[in-house]
Amino acid sequence: LAKDYRREISTLRLHVEMACEMARSLAPETAEEVEPLGPFHQINLRYPNLQQIHKDPDIFAIEKFLTENECDGIIAKARPHLQPCVVYKQEGGEKAERDSWRTNTNANLPQAEVPTVVQKITELACCSVEQLEILQVLHYEKGQQFKPHTDGFSGPYSACGFEQSTRLATVFCYLNDVLEGGSTYFPEIDLDIQPRRGTAVIHFPADENMREDTRTLHQGKPAIDDKWLLTTWVWKTERTDEAFAESKLPRLSNVII
Repeated sequence: LAKDYRREISTLRLHVEMACEMARSLAPETAEEVEPLGPFHQINLRYPNLQQIHKDPDIFAIEKFLTENECDGIIAKARPHLQPCVVYKQEGGEKAERDSWRTNTNANLPQAEVPTVVQKITELACCSVEQLEILQVLHYEKGQQFKPHTDGFSGPYSACGFEQSTRLATVFCYLNDVLEGGSTYFPEIDLDIQPRRGTAVIHFPADENMREDTRTLHQGKPAIDDKWLLTTWVWKTERTDEAFAESKLPRLSNVII
């Protein structure tokens, strides 16, 4: 069973490690001097409509990153395939209860079905397609949320098809306008981002030396209106584990966006 649920076990390990990193970040500071973070992953600062919405930590937004047709097409692809976010027991891969930390649903999106979107992400993030984690479409209904968390962790880590690596950048795109609730909030820097269809946001959960930046702690506030997101992460190295190969992802539809 462990072999059959290899991907799920790896995902669980990733979230456990992220939770541990969060707990360590909240521990009392010691007198030991901490080396400043940096450098961080470099992105294409000339990308059209790129705006820096926060400095130190750097967070960027790009309006109209995705077209209306791309947003609607991705939602239509993912809707019939949404699954609850669940926790899997490490021993044997047995499915456990829904993850109370993130109560939304999601679906994996093969890169081959959205080549124009993948090209935009790699051009913005200055990375190869092999550095991208599997694309995820997230859906939040009324009351659903993702509690405060970081996307990174300190030191080399193996998860999601990557070996001894780490997430250097988070890229997420809002697929619909959200009038009430569901904002993305960074409590450490008091930054609140209201979802607007087509807008992408990019931030950096760890530096190039694979040290976590806990200032990027963020949450998806409880939804009132429906919220749809496309998200992925840029890793320091390329995805190599065949269990996570794009060719093994089930197709969502025959429509190419």
